[in-house]
Order: sequence, then structure tokens, then C-alpha cells
Amino acid sequence: MILALDTSTAIAGVALYDEAVSGEITWRSGRGHSVELMAQLSGLMKLRKVEPSHLAAVAVAIGPGSFTGVRVGLSAGKGLCLALGIPMVGVCTLDILAEAQAGSCLPVRPLLDAGRNRFATALYRRERGEMRRVSPIEGKTLGEILDAVTQPTLLCGDVSESEVRRLAGPERGLDVASPAASLRRAGFLAEIGWRRFQGGQVEDPALVDALYLTTSV
Repeated sequence: MILALDTSTAIAGVALYDEAVSGEITWRSGRGHSVELMAQLSGLMKLRKVEPSHLAAVAVAIGPGSFTGVRVGLSAGKGLCLALGIPMVGVCTLDILAEAQAGSCLPVRPLLDAGRNRFATALYRRERGEMRRVSPIEGKTLGEILDAVTQPTLLCGDVSESEVRRLAGPERGLDVASPAASLRRAGFLAEIGWRRFQGGQVEDPALVDALYLTTSV
């Protein structure tokens, strides 16, 4: 079984995964990650009757996101990995949003609010059954993102359909995921983590670092 932790933004989540999602909690934490994370994790493990010794790895969202939020999740994950002697899987937060749209036949562009009217974003396509990032991670305004879209695309994450329609109009071939479909869930982080764990793509927790938005990654 693996544990997934995501405190990248005001939305936080924890999940347990063993071939499928065993349990999951998603909540709006605001800036309360450091107070709420371990309490939510403890409650989920108690609910599912999971002991720490049952965990084989920890998947953690590494950003982009809030500087403090990302660090809270990373610190908690590293502490558990160190105590239990298990590996870590670091996952880009945009990958989690894209994973939720894996059934789309369109290219997917998730957006994460990066402050100062900018969004962290990248383009994803479904390749060989998985969502693959096919462009650098960049920080742009919504207008800049929409101006650069040249083909029908699904937008998801921290973006509203009304704002997209206001800036781009209805004829651009843009689709916008609903608020519920855009909610970043730890279950999708766990699914990515499980797939990488099964494929041996794990990391030494000491070497996993946060991914912050600069220019492009």
C-alpha cells in the first residue's frame, strides 16, 4: 500500500492506494496544512485500519504551488519515509490535475494559480495510455495562455469557464472542466505514485525537492 500527500495549494488531500483507492480525503485547508495534515492522515488510516508498517512508499506532490504548502507535504512525507525506511515518489502537481482528465480525447492544459495574476501551466497529451507532459512548465497570465492555444484543448484546474469565454470567446474550441472535475484529488496522485512504484520509479526521500515556478521547467 502507498500513501499520497498533497498540500501544494489551499486544497489539500491524503489517500491510501493498493491496486485501487482504499480511502481518500480532500479538503480546503487554506493555510492550515501544518495543523491539519497529520490529523486528517491519522483519521484516514484509522478509518481504513491501516498501520504505518503497511506502507511501502509515500507519493508526495512537489509543486508548483505555495512555498509553505509544498514544504509541509514534503516534510511530512520525508519524515514518514525516514521512520519507516521506505522510498518516496515525487509528483508534479500539474501531473495530478492532468491525470484526472486522462479520458479526454483533447490535449489537456491544467492551470494552477501562482499569484500575481499568473498561472503555472503545461500541455499534456495521452500517449501509450498515460498522460504525458509535452511542454515546459511556465508561468503566464490567463490571457497569454489562451492566446497561445492553437487547437481544441481542455482546460482544468484553477480556471473558470466564464473567464475563459470572456477572454477567448466561444469559437476557439476550448473546453473547460467543471469545478468538481477540476478538483485536485490525492487519489489521482496515489494512482500516479502506485504506477511509478510498481515500475521501480522511486526515489531516495533525501533527494526529492520542491518544484517552484520560475520561468520554465
